[in-house]
Amino acid sequence: MTTLGFDEHDESYIEDAYDDFLPPAIYRCIKAEAKWDPQIDLTPSLEILTAFEQQIESICQQMPDEHDRLDKLLDSFYSEWLFSASSLKVPEYKLNSISYTLSMRSGTPTTLAILLCHFLQHAKLDASVSITQGEVGIHVAMSDEEGYLVDPSSGQQSWYIIPENIDEENPQEQEPLELIFEDEVYKLFLAQQKWSFISENKFGHALTCVDLLMEMLGDDPYERRDRGYLLNQLGCPKMARDDLQFFVDECPDDPAIEIILHQIEELEDNHKTHH
Repeated sequence: MTTLGFDEHDESYIEDAYDDFLPPAIYRCIKAEAKWDPQIDLTPSLEILTAFEQQIESICQQMPDEHDRLDKLLDSFYSEWLFSASSLKVPEYKLNSISYTLSMRSGTPTTLAILLCHFLQHAKLDASVSITQGEVGIHVAMSDEEGYLVDPSSGQQSWYIIPENIDEENPQEQEPLELIFEDEVYKLFLAQQKWSFISENKFGHALTCVDLLMEMLGDDPYERRDRGYLLNQLGCPKMARDDLQFFVDECPDDPAIEIILHQIEELEDNHKTHH
């Protein structure tokens, strides 16, 4: 059994009014794939998702008890539908794709968490994607004080309880848990997909991820830094320099600032050489 300390940052819990008009995060993640791969046909993925949702609705009718319903859904997800973390040598950007995970029943902990969380929410369970010590998981609340933590790779669940007399003066004894919702889930998906594209030198695809992130974050200096790197890789040195300089101006104390300054110098030297 686990003792938890919740990270209650307002920005993680309070959504802007426009979020009420946005589709669930999983649909945004699926549709984002058409942004970097315009040739992809997402219809099969959406049809698979709908078919699973219909099966879940049937399970809900048979399982009025929340604990029984959770057990049944986890059993269905891992034992009947055979979703799992991949042990094959598949490029990370494919495993990070929700459409790939739906069709191949295999993915990263993040895509499995997003998908399973959506299914649990569809089953009227109070489920959220969670991050504990950098690891993505699923949190299912059964009350204000009790619930389950689920490992998305295996389905293993652990019961937790928040004691009434929890010692707020010793937070180190608590296991920190951050719950993320809708926009934050979508950002997590895009950020992981961005880095997986970069690792495979798919810089144009990664740039699309940055553009989608900046639509939500605005002129975030770290996204501008990443965009600068990608623009340089794609042969746009002047625009790359502007982005990197923006990062230097906004984050002068960043530990990587010397590396960024060196990159700017190289871009300027190359520019002088060509002129």
